[in-house]
Amino acid sequence: MVASLSKSDKELTTLMKNGNVLAFTQLYHRYSSKMYANMFRMVKDKEVAVEMVQVLFSRIWQQREAITYEHDFAAYLYRAGSNLVCDFYRKLESDRKMTAHFKSTIIEHYSHIEEKIFFKESEILLEQALAKLSSQQRQVYQLIKIDGFSYKETAAKLGISPHTVKEYLSKAKNLVKSYMIKNMEIVTFLMIGFYIALLW
Repeated sequence: MVASLSKSDKELTTLMKNGNVLAFTQLYHRYSSKMYANMFRMVKDKEVAVEMVQVLFSRIWQQREAITYEHDFAAYLYRAGSNLVCDFYRKLESDRKMTAHFKSTIIEHYSHIEEKIFFKESEILLEQALAKLSSQQRQVYQLIKIDGFSYKETAAKLGISPHTVKEYLSKAKNLVKSYMIKNMEIVTFLMIGFYIALLW
C-alpha cells in the first residue's frame, strides 16, 4: 500500500490501463476532492458537482484502455471535467427551451378548453344568482339580458309598464353582479388548478 502511495501519476495510469483497480482507486483519492472543488466553483451546486466527479471517474475507468494522456493525468482530468461542465450547461439550456416549448404548446392547444370551463362555471353562477331573484325580477332579466327583448316587448309580455320593467331590471342586475363578484373566486380557483394540472 505504501508503495502504491508513492507511485507517480504516470505509473498509476499505466497500471490502471492494465486493469489495476488499486491504481485507479489511488488516482481517485488523489484527485476527486480537487475535481469536486473545481466543478463546484463552476456549477455552484454540491449535488451536481458530486455527480460530475462520479461520472468523470466512472468514464475514466470504463474507457481506461482507449484513453491516451497527451500531457499529464491531472491536465487530462481538468480538461475532461471542463467538458462535463459545458455539457451540463448545454443540456440545462436545452431543457429550458424544451420546457418553454411544451408549455406554449399546452397553452395553445388547451386554451379553448380553458375558455369552455370558464364560461360553463360562469353559467352555473348565473343560474344560482337568478335563483335568488324574485319571480318578476328573474323574468325581466331573462327576457331582456338573455333572450334579447326590448323594454317595451318585455312590458307587453308581462303586462307591466316599461318603467316597472326598468326598475326590476336595475335591481336584478345589481343582485346578479354582487353574487357573481362574490363567488367568482371559485371560478378563478378552478381555472388555476386546471392550468397547473396542464403544465405539470
